[in-house]
Amino acid sequence: MPPRLTFLRAPALILVAGLLTCIAGCGGSTSKLIPVKGKVTVNGQPLASGTVMFHPDESKGNTAKLPIPPVGPIKDGEYSLATGKSEGAPAGWYKVIVTANVPSNPKDEYSEPRSLINPIYNQLYSTTLSVEVKPDPGPGAYDLPLK
Repeated sequence: MPPRLTFLRAPALILVAGLLTCIAGCGGSTSKLIPVKGKVTVNGQPLASGTVMFHPDESKGNTAKLPIPPVGPIKDGEYSLATGKSEGAPAGWYKVIVTANVPSNPKDEYSEPRSLINPIYNQLYSTTLSVEVKPDPGPGAYDLPLK
């Protein structure tokens, strides 16, 4: 084989090795995931639909660098989190964001969205919701009462 092709083969092998490493390791967190299920209520009533997202709380020691934060849909007041394609979330403290929107004009699904909850809960900088994910958390540990 001419020297030029050998020279080009080395960078290609390095690139392929890097891609294979990312495919093996980039699909999710390397730490153990803990099941996270809870209820979301607004003034004591179940929130019909929406989304819950957990963001690692560095101020409380959770420095996890997750490619995708744990997230889950709310249905009839209940949610269950997944990190990437796997159920659960890594242990640690999280700031929690809840979103629940409907079109402002019920006859036009593309109209400006209107929040069904207090907007403080749908922004990372303003949310007052904080949760610690841990093994054996006890009943109601992941419940999110909104006002």
